Amino acid sequence: MHTTRANHLRFFTGFSLNNIMKRKLITSQKFSATNNNKKVKEQYSLEFYFNKPNNNVNNVESVATFATKTEGSSERQGQQVKNTKNIKNAKNTKKNVRVVKKERFVLETKNKRRNSDKVDNIDNIDNIDNIDNADNADKVVDNASEKKKRKSVDDSNLNDVNNTTNNTNNALKGKSAKSVFKNNKSPILKAISVSNNNNNNNKKKKNNNNNDSNNTNMSIDKDILEFDPTKLEWINDSKVPYSFLIDTFSLVVKTKSRIKIINYLTNMLRTIILHDPKSVLPAFWLSSNSIAPSYEGMELGIGSNILTKAISEISGCSSKELKKYYDRYGDWGDVAYAAKVSVRTLIDPTPLTVDGVHNTLCKISKLKGSGTVKQKTNLVTKLLVSCKGEEIRYLTRTLIQNLRIGAVRTTSMIALARAFCLTKPLSSSGTSGSSDMMESDKFKIDLKKDSKGEIEKKLKEAEKLLKECYAQFPNFNDIIKCLLEHPIDKLLDVCHLTVGVPLRPMLSKMTQDLPQIFKKLEGKPFNCEYKYDGQRAQIHMDSNGVVSIFSRHLENMTEKFPDIVQIIPKILNKNVNSFIVDSEVVAINEDGNLQNFQALSNRSRKNVELSSISVRVCIFVFDLMYLNGEPLLKSSLRRRLELLRNNFLQIPNHFEFVKQTESSDPEEIQEFFKNSTEMGCEGIMVKVLDDPPLNLEKNQRMNLLASYEPDKRIESWLKVKKDYVNGIGDSVDVVPIGAWHGNGRKAGWWSPVLLAIYNPETETLESVCKCMSGFNDQFYKEMKLKYSKKNRTILTRKKPYYDVAEGLTPDVWFEDQEVWEVKGADITISPIHKAAFGKVDPNKGLSLRFPRFIRVRGDKSIDDATKSDQISEMFFKQVKEQKSNEITKVEDMKINESDEEEFESDS
Repeated sequence: MHTTRANHLRFFTGFSLNNIMKRKLITSQKFSATNNNKKVKEQYSLEFYFNKPNNNVNNVESVATFATKTEGSSERQGQQVKNTKNIKNAKNTKKNVRVVKKERFVLETKNKRRNSDKVDNIDNIDNIDNIDNADNADKVVDNASEKKKRKSVDDSNLNDVNNTTNNTNNALKGKSAKSVFKNNKSPILKAISVSNNNNNNNKKKKNNNNNDSNNTNMSIDKDILEFDPTKLEWINDSKVPYSFLIDTFSLVVKTKSRIKIINYLTNMLRTIILHDPKSVLPAFWLSSNSIAPSYEGMELGIGSNILTKAISEISGCSSKELKKYYDRYGDWGDVAYAAKVSVRTLIDPTPLTVDGVHNTLCKISKLKGSGTVKQKTNLVTKLLVSCKGEEIRYLTRTLIQNLRIGAVRTTSMIALARAFCLTKPLSSSGTSGSSDMMESDKFKIDLKKDSKGEIEKKLKEAEKLLKECYAQFPNFNDIIKCLLEHPIDKLLDVCHLTVGVPLRPMLSKMTQDLPQIFKKLEGKPFNCEYKYDGQRAQIHMDSNGVVSIFSRHLENMTEKFPDIVQIIPKILNKNVNSFIVDSEVVAINEDGNLQNFQALSNRSRKNVELSSISVRVCIFVFDLMYLNGEPLLKSSLRRRLELLRNNFLQIPNHFEFVKQTESSDPEEIQEFFKNSTEMGCEGIMVKVLDDPPLNLEKNQRMNLLASYEPDKRIESWLKVKKDYVNGIGDSVDVVPIGAWHGNGRKAGWWSPVLLAIYNPETETLESVCKCMSGFNDQFYKEMKLKYSKKNRTILTRKKPYYDVAEGLTPDVWFEDQEVWEVKGADITISPIHKAAFGKVDPNKGLSLRFPRFIRVRGDKSIDDATKSDQISEMFFKQVKEQKSNEITKVEDMKINESDEEEFESDS
């Protein structure tokens, strides 16, 4: 029992705190209190919960006594008022005290008039004190304003109330509370709460100030061109209820159709744009499993301990019971739903709103210092206690940032672009928010006149524009604000490359070996660079000299590298006042020799002091995207490198340009590759230097641009790594999701380990192989400790988003918490594993043969694991290469045969 709630109950009933704590009664009541002459209101739900039937409660002032007090005389009630500090609270208590009597009357009357054809409008009865018997009840019913057919009443509900009253009378006669509850094991007022909830729902429909999903009675399950948000019944100036968002999520998780998911999200956003534009941003964040841009560092930091306390408080379940739920479901959302589903409330809490939920989450993320856990627990509890139905399932998943509804970033952006193409906010005059109100002609859509093909073309252009904007300015706070205030084609004019806002990095494609480079880049000038084994770092400096450093995931890691911040002023020419560069931060020793990534991972992430730095680093810069107010994204790599060399100074072992060479000689490149690996690098990068000529017929440039393409993985950048295995030109990033107990020498360790890749379309982890090689004894020990019951990283059942065949069941399931890099001999079609299922074979997946562990990728998140499309692409390249080799072998055989024939003829 929580002391806070016990104090609230003592405040309203006069019970001793000790007695309340013994009874473990969970209850709370809407009240107002005076604090420093300011009125503070706090909303709770009135809940009665008796943990177990066999609780040892020997005091007659029990839950039943509290129910009896509600039927006591006015003198007793008056005495309660005197004992109450606040008269208003006492009046509220007295008003709710009559609930038991009223609900008993309601059920008796409904039971009596079950077969009557007269009017039943029990819900509108207010003056319950004047109704003492069924005869008076008949008069009230006869005079009711609304006529409807009698509905049958469950006799058990009436019996529950009668049993409660009888037990109450027994308690007053001095019987123990234990005997009072002997025949009443269900929670007190359960029957009353069921009836009262129905009454409240009827009243809500008539209350114009209510915010509930009942206001949105038109389904969003329609094609976007058929859906009309202007015909939706919506209360003016009302906030979007959180339940509306949850209704959309429920539709999304029931389908695997990407088109349907986009339609659901588009129609949801169109509705919000039209009726409550201020809620578009929080709705979008809550749908994308985030609350703010990643570089702002707004992390919720809510773990299992906080969730356990909060769910326990609102449900009465012990931590052991919640652990059993978690072992059964493996998902905190399902645990919260299962724990609260049986809890009955007498007074419905104020419905959650999208804006309110997002604001609370932002408040949680800003909590720092001592007492943070308690404050977070209180805020989480208030959110969860206000949830209804499915809300608690999805809100809990949001709290641990594991929503996984299948609406990935790309899908959400498509829906956002389409929503703003088709709908705009209502004007001040209240006119329709259709897209024909848009100022822009480029994206103007007339649903009545434009053909479906024309509409689809404009939507595609809008999607492309939004993606381009987000790639160089990934801040939806400003993007959505711009979309609400300006036509969509003005997006890049407002939201463009900006110092202090990290752009999404350009990525490279893999190659199998060096000869492939010449095939892909034949006739094009290219540059070769060392591929260092470090951490990608995007360094910004604004006109005020403020330096910011961002990771490849756009996380702000300026605090991690104060030594880099200190060196920046020393590497600039006098004319440089602002810049954005792309680089690799690499650990080095005292002699300046390169160290591997693991050495760099030992550095602390936050609050690093210069005096405490033990791991030295060097910045190897390889690109320049912004200089002195000029964006350079569209400039060729040759020009960007020239500006980089002319405006920045090298400081050995602190700030250096990547070692590079421009050559088309295979022997020179082979030697360059060899030198890079001997230096401790992973291999080399190969990049196109100049833009291709313009295709005059189509007025377009061909592929392989030399520009910097944020958030794209194209063949303008190629990588060749030293540890490639024949058949696979690159390693695979996988997630460990389970393991078996080892045998023989590996007894006591986890071996083999079940590995999975990531499918962004379904947000699932698909099994790809079992790995048991590449581990040393030290790693086995660390893995056994990392994945253990003590650390709560062992599951008794797989998570819902683990896509694993039924016959493939490891001894234990792991929490998905890290990414491993592995290598394999080749990729094969598998009837067992689910990786890229259906992409190569309609009924089979792909598997990595002879996998070998390389290292843990601490710089990558789960979403950065190898994707389904990537591994299927690797498979097709492998097949193509194998066919090419077979043709070469056949040709060689023919040559050999002709040589033999020639030899025989000569003989």
